[in-house]
Amino acid sequence: MDERLLRFFVAVYEEKNLSRAAEKCFVSQPNISNGIKTLEELLNKELFIRHKKGVTVKEEGHLLYPIAKRILGELNALPEMFQKSEFTQKVVIGVADSLPQELKKHFFRTITEEVPNIEWDIRPMDRSCEINLLVREWKFEEHLFLPLWKEDYVLCIPNNHPLCEKELIEITDLEGVPFIHCPPCEAHQQSLSILNDLGGKWKTVANCATKNDVLTLLIAGLGITFLPESFVREWDGFQIKSYNGPMSYREVGLSYPKDSLSNPAIASIVSIFSNQDGL
Repeated sequence: MDERLLRFFVAVYEEKNLSRAAEKCFVSQPNISNGIKTLEELLNKELFIRHKKGVTVKEEGHLLYPIAKRILGELNALPEMFQKSEFTQKVVIGVADSLPQELKKHFFRTITEEVPNIEWDIRPMDRSCEINLLVREWKFEEHLFLPLWKEDYVLCIPNNHPLCEKELIEITDLEGVPFIHCPPCEAHQQSLSILNDLGGKWKTVANCATKNDVLTLLIAGLGITFLPESFVREWDGFQIKSYNGPMSYREVGLSYPKDSLSNPAIASIVSIFSNQDGL
C-alpha cells in the first residue's frame, strides 16, 4: 500500500473537507479524491460520505484512523531511529531457575562486551522466547542446543551426621540413610540410578518441588542429597563429601529455534559462544 494513501486519508479525516485536505498535503483536490477512492477499493470499504459541505466519516473510517496514525508515526520515526549512534537490538531471553549467579553474570557480561546496544527482555524460560539459558534436559524438542557449561552434582551430608566423619563415602554407606529427592530436578533420574545400586535399600525422607526446598531440608538435617556444586557452594550447615561411585552432572546451554537466528543479536550470541570453550 502506498504511504501517500494513508496520509491523504488522515488529512481528509482531520479536515472533513477535500479541498482543505489537498492544501494540507500540497496536492490538488483530484489527487486527494482519487487517493481516497483507491484506498477504499483496496480495503473494499467506503470510508467517507461525500456531500457539498465536505465529508462525513463512516464507521470504517473511524476504525482506520488510529491504525493509520500509528503506521505513519512509525514511518516518520524510522530515519531518526537509524540516525542514532546507539541503535538497540532487542533480545527476548528465558532464564531457568536455580542457575548460579556467577554463570549468569559471566554470560551477560560476555555478550555486553561483544555485542553492543542489546535491550534485554528477560523472562522465565519458555518456548516462546527467542533464546533460553537452561539445563539441557529442559531444552524444547524442536530447538537447537549450544552447551556452555558443565558441573557435577556433589554429595551433601548435614553437619553432625555420622557420615561426616568419613573422608570417602562408599555407595554401601548410603544404605538406609534418609535421602531428600527433587523429582523435577534435571538429575533426579541420575540420582535414582546411583541409589538403585543399593538394591532398593535406601530411604526417602522427602520429595521436594525445588532445589531450594531440598537445600532447606538438608540444612535442617533431615537427610542427605545430591545438589549442583555451584548451587551449594556458599551455604553452611552441611558438608560436601568425596564419594566413590557414579556421579551425576548437569549441562547448561542455550536453547533456540532456527528462526531466532534471523535476529542479528541472537546470531551474534550464538557465534560468540560457538567459538569459545564454554563459560
